[in-house]
Amino acid sequence: MCGIVAILNTTRYEDSVKQTISALERMEYRGYDSSGIAFIDKEHTLHRICSVGKINNLYTKCSSIDGTCSAIVGHTRWATHGIVTVENAHPQVTGNIAIVHNGIIENYNELKNIVNEPFTSNTDSEIISQLIFHYMKTGMTFKNAFLKTITMLEGSYAVAAICSDCPTTMLGAKKGSPLVVGSDQNHIYMASDAVALSQMTPNITYLEENDVIVAEQGSFQILENGTQQIHRNSVPNTISTENIDKGEYEDFMIKEINEEPAAVSNAYNKFKCSVNIEKYSTIHMIACGSSHYVCILAKYIIEKQKKIRIITEIASEFRYRCPVLNKDTLYVFVSQSGETSDTLGAMRLVLSQNMDTLAIVNVQESSIAREAKHCIYTNAGVEIGVASTKTFVSQLVTLLLTAGIDIPVMEVCKSINKVLNNTKNIFSTAQTLIKHKTLLFIGRGVCYPIAMEGALKIKEITYTPTEGYPSGEIKHGPIAIVDNTVCSVVIAINDDLYEKTMSNMEEIKARGGNIVTIGYKSNNICIDDEEMPSIFASITAVHMLAYYAAKLKNLDVDKPRNLAKSVTVE
Repeated sequence: MCGIVAILNTTRYEDSVKQTISALERMEYRGYDSSGIAFIDKEHTLHRICSVGKINNLYTKCSSIDGTCSAIVGHTRWATHGIVTVENAHPQVTGNIAIVHNGIIENYNELKNIVNEPFTSNTDSEIISQLIFHYMKTGMTFKNAFLKTITMLEGSYAVAAICSDCPTTMLGAKKGSPLVVGSDQNHIYMASDAVALSQMTPNITYLEENDVIVAEQGSFQILENGTQQIHRNSVPNTISTENIDKGEYEDFMIKEINEEPAAVSNAYNKFKCSVNIEKYSTIHMIACGSSHYVCILAKYIIEKQKKIRIITEIASEFRYRCPVLNKDTLYVFVSQSGETSDTLGAMRLVLSQNMDTLAIVNVQESSIAREAKHCIYTNAGVEIGVASTKTFVSQLVTLLLTAGIDIPVMEVCKSINKVLNNTKNIFSTAQTLIKHKTLLFIGRGVCYPIAMEGALKIKEITYTPTEGYPSGEIKHGPIAIVDNTVCSVVIAINDDLYEKTMSNMEEIKARGGNIVTIGYKSNNICIDDEEMPSIFASITAVHMLAYYAAKLKNLDVDKPRNLAKSVTVE
């Protein structure tokens, strides 16, 4: 869960430090807690500069240096092994080797027995530079030492490496974490995200599992499994600087919430499905985080309207519980990035048993999109904010259309826009929420997964302990926490469960609990439309409520602490 950038200057030495740091900035949305660069200067000396905190701190450290170099690697780190320190930041350097790594090396402790050098960090990643340096000391070339090291690693990695003894060479490898490569007349680039290269190269190549890239002497080749040279097609890098600009908005999150009507329309109008779900007895939806809540919400609607059996499951549990798979089941994997590690691992488990898979993703050419037997794009556009918003509604539209459920798009967008124009009431409700240390979001039926989504958003960007729960279950435990210090957010649209939810709300009131409501006849955030438009409007309402609560607490809504946009580790 980090950003990798690597540049090889193939025709002349250039000052590539600012270019590299700018590319790292374009990946800030992925989440990070430290950053750094390492480069080889004109005298073939290796330099490492790292900092903790924001990338601005790295800019400051690099402002006075001559960054003219033959090769450079840059990194934004989201800590897994080792606390947030300069020593644990990337690049990791051993001798004349610098590496940047995304993923987790599971056998790093065992591999430490091979080398006889002191370790300077507490990371699992340092073992990569240590092993390369170790094998070069035995007489191996940089390339062969890298290839040898890669074969010994267990876990997941996207890695780029440079060596001051080989200033015109840059190496990379991918297993379980994304890595792309691009080039122009004077450079070869590698990155963990196409957005990093959006201002550098118009075409990029996505590496496949176990690919190794060898860039040297002004060109690069891709080796399948590190041995056989193979051709991988390049594709246009469709991400432009306009896609990642906040425009008139203060934050990406509020920009993307305001794009929810467009996300609904785009998902509907651009929907293309090559799967006939009528041939399956069961649809098994597998996802993580907000995407998992989308699946639960879709399950409620599809089972009610289409009588199709739906199973929903968290990907990290599915992949390790030895699931019993069936040929008459369609396995649907939902992910915004298409790189979510647990979802990708779950899908590969299903694929290994030759079952039918369908990917619902927002990012074209992502690993999940490329590996699934069938794929549908949600067409939400680039989503930068770590907390998923417009992707949530586009995923829901896509799942419903896949099941053959038509959506009254004009009415849905109109209902969402009513919420977007109700800033005054939502802001006032957010002021009420932030006065409480504990929050409870409840709902029945379709409102239950919306309640869980609302609770997750509050946790993600306001750091307030919040629980999402079915209204009918509060008396089986959660009601014990209710007192005048707790605020409950009751979500209840105009459906056949409305009165039951109101009864549950009265139970909370009777125990001194504070209440705010979203939905039918609400005095706080009123949504009185028909059922389907109300579902979408309620989603937008909980997104806006979380946004304003976080803003009132002066928190960074686009880069919440400890989180990453593309979760590429388990």
